[in-house]
Amino acid sequence: MKKVLILEDEQDYVNVLTQLLEPEGFKIVAAGTVKDALNLIEMIAPDLLIVDWNLPDGTGLEFIKEVRAQKKFRKVRIVMNSIRDAESDQLAAYMEHVDFYFTKPIKPEIFLGKIKKILDA
Repeated sequence: MKKVLILEDEQDYVNVLTQLLEPEGFKIVAAGTVKDALNLIEMIAPDLLIVDWNLPDGTGLEFIKEVRAQKKFRKVRIVMNSIRDAESDQLAAYMEHVDFYFTKPIKPEIFLGKIKKILDA
């Protein structure tokens, strides 16, 4: 079972992602802050991170930089999922080695298909 850590501060959106991913066999753990996500990543060693950009205690991009700086997490798959749709934001995320960047709202079938492909790679 693949483990997914969702870093998202909007609980309704966490619920949407959970309802989409759990039936496909993913184990979901969620955090609403960068601090909580940094603690959880150590405990659960996820296969995939789904990260929002705007968070109460920082940005998803800062979180990704911190994760990528740790050798043991350099190969974890990361998807950025944000309302921010500027090309410069997407480029900044890709420069931090995210595997894919989705803008909200997602198209469930495309999102799920891309997640499966990323984890099979």
